[in-house]
Amino acid sequence: MPFLRGETMAVTEWDLVEYGQRQRDYRRKRRYPILAIRWEGHSLTIDEVIENAKKYYPDLSIKPATVYKWVERELLPSPTIQSLGGTQGGTRAHYPTDAAAQMATAAAMMELDYKQKEIAQAREWVLNGIPLSPEMSKALAAFAGPNPPETLGLPENLEGGRSLADQTAAACAGAWTEAAIGKQARKMLRCLGTYARLLAAARGGRHVYWRIIEVKKVQIRPDRLEYIVSIPGAYLDPRHGAIEWLMAGHAELLKCYPIEQ
Repeated sequence: MPFLRGETMAVTEWDLVEYGQRQRDYRRKRRYPILAIRWEGHSLTIDEVIENAKKYYPDLSIKPATVYKWVERELLPSPTIQSLGGTQGGTRAHYPTDAAAQMATAAAMMELDYKQKEIAQAREWVLNGIPLSPEMSKALAAFAGPNPPETLGLPENLEGGRSLADQTAAACAGAWTEAAIGKQARKMLRCLGTYARLLAAARGGRHVYWRIIEVKKVQIRPDRLEYIVSIPGAYLDPRHGAIEWLMAGHAELLKCYPIEQ
């Protein structure tokens, strides 16, 4: 993947003054940090993010100004802003390499008539898990245990104040049926599944809609539920582990359908 490296330079008093001024501007205008450090690691420029995203979703049409709005609306990860220092000043934005797959996924989701707020919520849940209330966490842990109860032991009465996250997680785990959750939770359940599937394909270098087979897994953590999707022939989520048949199928599909570079 493309990456950028900054230049190593001696830090002068002027650099420190300039850095303080930029931090002041950041607090006024920006939501992401300016780092006066030497940059290390892989990253993409904003143009590279757009260029790569179009490989996964060719219908993408987006301007850099819109990218900034998508970052603010949590559809994309925030870049790290590097201060270039010196007499000329200036900054450079470093986006995570996964930003291209997330951009392609977000654009495709919008074409499927999902709202940006719903896409941002699905993105958060796919990347970090669905947060659970203590009551739901305990119930789902028992449901996923070696001797699961027939029911969660929680009332399926939506008037009981179940959060959107709890409802979606319970249905995602198969503990509640879709009929038992609210209309908004049902839509988020579909949004979650679609986002995870499209993101997995794009992460593997495929068109977002590419799929031969989809392998799903739900993992219950102490405070959240992880919804995991792998697309053999495109991308295997590391959380699926070293499953022999899954890895073999992935390798075979890559031979039959090689990824275009």
